[in-house]
Amino acid sequence: MAKILVLEDSPPLQSFLKTLLQASGYQVSICDKGLDGFAYLSEQSFDLVLLDLGLLDMDGQDWLIEYRQWSTLPVLVLSARDGEVEKVTALDNGANDYITKPFSANELLARIRVLLRTQGHPSIAFTCGNIKIDPQKHLVTVAAVEVKLTKKEYAILLMLFQNKDKVLTHNAILSHVWGEQYINRPEYVRVHVAQLRQKLESNPANPKHILTEPAVGYRLLD
Repeated sequence: MAKILVLEDSPPLQSFLKTLLQASGYQVSICDKGLDGFAYLSEQSFDLVLLDLGLLDMDGQDWLIEYRQWSTLPVLVLSARDGEVEKVTALDNGANDYITKPFSANELLARIRVLLRTQGHPSIAFTCGNIKIDPQKHLVTVAAVEVKLTKKEYAILLMLFQNKDKVLTHNAILSHVWGEQYINRPEYVRVHVAQLRQKLESNPANPKHILTEPAVGYRLLD
């Protein structure tokens, strides 16, 4: 049974989507704030996100940009914004599809089925020793046992995997995970890397995979 996260701030539409999706055999979680959506996605595994661009605490376009820094999970935008520029911007920001309100139940369900079929294809997973990260499922395991990471821990780990064997500077990580305004604050990275080692390394005090390059940054090695 596929799990769908709905980010929508309209209570009537929340109720409609929950009833429709559950009747169609999906598990559904709903929230109306972007930050709550990040929390859900950091703590649970989902197969698809339905995203309204008008969230209570942030614009959906900004949510997409941040989310695509650490996940490839399919996102279907549901929005009353029907302008071509808005649609193109959402797709450029990482949306997989865009449907304008009002929409029919049948059209929505058909688009969901298409995205879930795509999601069902084998995903590209990265491994390093007994550590494995599956970006499409947003899943991290150590010796086949799932490990829960925070959003920033996950983003750092994914960046290390995508650049395995390369040195990543503190500022490169800060810019990618926190934003340009946090450059030259290496202590942020050190704290999160220490937490990653506690969760992933068999001997965090003498790490085998997440290695420190003194005064420079970090490197991931098999």
